[in-house]
Amino acid sequence: MNVKIISNLFLTISFLGGMGAAFGYPLSDKDLSEARKGFHTQLVMDTLEPDGKADTPPKEIFNTVHYPSAVGPLVAYISPDPKDEKRHPAVVWAHGGYGGIGDFFWEPQDEDNDQSARAFREAGIVMMVPSWRGENDNPGKFEMFYGEVDDLHAAREYLAKLPYVDPKRIYVAGHSTGGTMALLANEYRAGFRAAFSLGGIPDLKVRLDAGPTAVGPSFNTRNPQEFYLRSPRTFITHIKSPTFYFEGEESYWDEELKTMKDDALGAQVPFYAHSIPYGDHFTIILPITRLIAQKILQDTGESVSIGFSQSEIKKIGQDIKQ
Repeated sequence: MNVKIISNLFLTISFLGGMGAAFGYPLSDKDLSEARKGFHTQLVMDTLEPDGKADTPPKEIFNTVHYPSAVGPLVAYISPDPKDEKRHPAVVWAHGGYGGIGDFFWEPQDEDNDQSARAFREAGIVMMVPSWRGENDNPGKFEMFYGEVDDLHAAREYLAKLPYVDPKRIYVAGHSTGGTMALLANEYRAGFRAAFSLGGIPDLKVRLDAGPTAVGPSFNTRNPQEFYLRSPRTFITHIKSPTFYFEGEESYWDEELKTMKDDALGAQVPFYAHSIPYGDHFTIILPITRLIAQKILQDTGESVSIGFSQSEIKKIGQDIKQ
């Protein structure tokens, strides 16, 4: 993941927040999987510069693995077996930015911009950090929120087979581009107990119409269907499990998220969006992931019991302000 890329992305997001741009597409009456049937994305250029071979992590923090996917084996980091003969909850963390995974997942990070998601592994939750097709030294081409969604589910399937993972308690979470991936994955196919999106893009057409992204689209932008199938807002009524969205108030997509919440409420699906007072696209990551980790550890029943109170959200905002 290129930190410069994600920082530049944030500058544009900050500008866009609250603009209330016109939506790209109407709500879909099909889920994402059904809508994608028979469609083949048309890649017209290779816009991504991958990060190269993934760095080797400390063995006590992560193992390096390659999980099978439709385009071949893809590199990922996974928490090692704790050797306690128990099955543990697990999180698939979809990284932010573009390019792949690397040593920023274990090297010390600034608490105001800690994209390592270390809160999960520090809480004793098994953590998988996959890369996607075209990233690092992986096979395949960058598709920008299309084939990568298949990769995310392939990562989940790999994780579910590990003897120290509880396959019924696998969650997906991600930040920025990873937050978009978390939303799309939970609209595409069942398998995640809950999803957590930190600053994902609700509508890709709106985002790209407002200004260029740090890494441009690799697909045919003249075909409206390409945008349609990459925009989480369009499929929000088809989420497969409780889904939680967080963003700092400085970067919050006001109109888009209000519409998503209203659509979800009308369809009686569990989607919840929270604007963090005094927060921005980066300062929310560490405190929110710490809170999510606590909720996951407490979520032990047959059905999901996770929720976030206004007092919890306000406290995070006050902590950020200080």
